[in-house]
Amino acid sequence: MLKYTAIILASRDTNEFDRVYTFYTLEEGLVRAVAKGARKPAARLAGHLEPVTLSEIYVARAKGRGQIASAITISGFERIKSDLEKLRETLEIFRFIGRFFSESEADKRIFDLLVSFLRLLNKKEDGQLLIEGFWWQLFDLLGQRPQVVSCVICRKKLRQSSPKYFDIKKGGIICSVCHKKGRELFPISDNQIKLLRLFFSQPLRLLGKIKLAAGELSGLERIRQNYQKYYFG
Repeated sequence: MLKYTAIILASRDTNEFDRVYTFYTLEEGLVRAVAKGARKPAARLAGHLEPVTLSEIYVARAKGRGQIASAITISGFERIKSDLEKLRETLEIFRFIGRFFSESEADKRIFDLLVSFLRLLNKKEDGQLLIEGFWWQLFDLLGQRPQVVSCVICRKKLRQSSPKYFDIKKGGIICSVCHKKGRELFPISDNQIKLLRLFFSQPLRLLGKIKLAAGELSGLERIRQNYQKYYFG
């Protein structure tokens, strides 16, 4: 019997009454296992295996995919589940993990980041800054931190109050001298650059003190979405 501390990412129905669950664990990273009878009306197990739940899970393994024997909820993150926007953003993160992570590759740093993110998001009224910070910190842990201190082309330190651009393909910021028209570049402000640097140097719990205009945050989100598409597909 294997014991996991797990964040439930997703589930899908299989056979008449069963369900396959995908969860990210402290012990083994991404794991998929079957819960027999989880779809029956009287099944108690399903309540502890809802997506966006931190649970203690026991899995029996012989041959093939493991079978979930029992589960106990540690945290249900009810405020995330009751907020449609927070839930949508969280499930988007979960889909990314389910798609791009390999099974049985543990990474305590990613697990801790994910748990910290969920706990903080569950407390906050507005979680957009936290969500953006999580994505960039996740990219960093996956080996895709962009260059945000110096120009990715000439390597010179970025100067304040001069035009700067984020180059997705080069993987970082370029200065006005190295800027060439015709490339897919995103203008980026000094405040946005400072925020990216904070994402890579501060824990998520400290990001709540940062103030940034809504337009600048949405602009950074557009950069991140294109960065994600280019490096992760």
